[in-house]
Amino acid sequence: MISHPRWSFIILSFFHSTYFSWGETFSIVGPSHSIISYVGEDVMLPAFLSPALNAEGFQVRWFTAKFGSPVLVYTNYSIVNQTDRRMSIFQEELKNGSVSLLVQSVRVSDEGIYTCHVVSGELQKEVQIALSVEVLGTQPSISVSSTDDQQTRLECSAEKWNPQPEVIWRDMNGADVTLQSTITTELDTEGLLNVSSVITVKKDHNVFTCLMRSKAPKPDWPSRLCVYGFSPGASGWLAAFCVLLALCVLLTPLLLIQWTRMRERSLKYDLKVQLLCVRFLQKEVEMSERVTNAEWSVIYSSAADVTLDLDTANPRLIVSEAGKQVRHVDTWQSVTDNPKRFDPSVFVLAREGFTTGRHYWEVEVGEKTDWILGVARESVDRKGDVNLSPYDGFWTLCLLKEETFEYWALTDPDVHLPLRVNPWTVGVFLNYDEGQVSFYNAQSHSHLYTFTDSFTEPLYPYFSPEDKDGGKNVAPLVIHHLCTH
Repeated sequence: MISHPRWSFIILSFFHSTYFSWGETFSIVGPSHSIISYVGEDVMLPAFLSPALNAEGFQVRWFTAKFGSPVLVYTNYSIVNQTDRRMSIFQEELKNGSVSLLVQSVRVSDEGIYTCHVVSGELQKEVQIALSVEVLGTQPSISVSSTDDQQTRLECSAEKWNPQPEVIWRDMNGADVTLQSTITTELDTEGLLNVSSVITVKKDHNVFTCLMRSKAPKPDWPSRLCVYGFSPGASGWLAAFCVLLALCVLLTPLLLIQWTRMRERSLKYDLKVQLLCVRFLQKEVEMSERVTNAEWSVIYSSAADVTLDLDTANPRLIVSEAGKQVRHVDTWQSVTDNPKRFDPSVFVLAREGFTTGRHYWEVEVGEKTDWILGVARESVDRKGDVNLSPYDGFWTLCLLKEETFEYWALTDPDVHLPLRVNPWTVGVFLNYDEGQVSFYNAQSHSHLYTFTDSFTEPLYPYFSPEDKDGGKNVAPLVIHHLCTH
């Protein structure tokens, strides 16, 4: 056989270059929806290489409007350009394929489309991520004026919203009269919206409420409400009284009687307005908290069969044979140690982990004085002290019994929840794809709190019955059986 060294070299070179290009092929994966953040908070724009290549030797460029004006450039194993110190990448995570951008202390000006551009050799890939920044505006106020045809005009206005809020008008009977109003907006120097809504009054006596709320609210944001009592007839009576007083001095006793009656009527009217204001305030709060039947039907249709995982339970927890109850005891249980078991934290996870879709389960807390519920990331620390916060992979809500019952969303810093009714059963709703973990009072179908985040690994239902509190907190946490599909 005749050997051809030159052809062999060419063939080997071809296969080597082909193998190299195939081995370096990758794409960048980012969220399919906009990332919503709030002024002053920190937010991560998640971007990952697929497959998860080591990107420490790659060039990573983040920019908004122009490629040539980046907010950050990483190359040659370091950050070489960083126009805003609030924006950074996790250099220690590059080896795992994460090229995500962290934006600290978010401002309204940060809103926009961000592009992540990654270069490796001759390959260049990029992904775009939309960031939306929400701002809760000022308390609305109502002013009154007259039109050219002598009709009364109410104007509800508020400043510094982003995006434009939802505006709702109601009259004293609770009827929605929003369609009779018009709304205008204008940008201020900070890029925020000043909102004005106008409605024409057709009755002489009425009470109006103007409600402004974010269309995609943060869970602990309240709606902004203003109540206005309108009674133009009072000024007419006052004018008539002054004329009669000037012209009919001889009828003073009669006028005094009439004035007394008017005063009583005015006081009764003012009291009625105050009671209506209170009723409207209570009604608006209840409407903003209570979930509609249609929404609850969607939540309940996502019922999941959740069972506790004995291998994750702290040795001071006893899990029932069926895996539906867990309680705290003083004695240390004889169990085998394993990497999945929590120690010393008195936690336990469910067997079921979720990586997509919607899932709902209910936990009976009864009259327990302390408990913690929620979800946890698969990779959370199981040993040593554990910090319950979204940054450490926990999205949880708890009850602490101190002088009074106090409910908290553990968000670091924690958010206090001033609940009017102590829930007997708590519903937990995980919408993995939308990045939401919501909590509900399962009896009243009222919303308690919602976490919004981005999930990248399996999430497991989380439970902690807490210690016995001197015998006051011995009852177990009980997972309800729901009709699953």
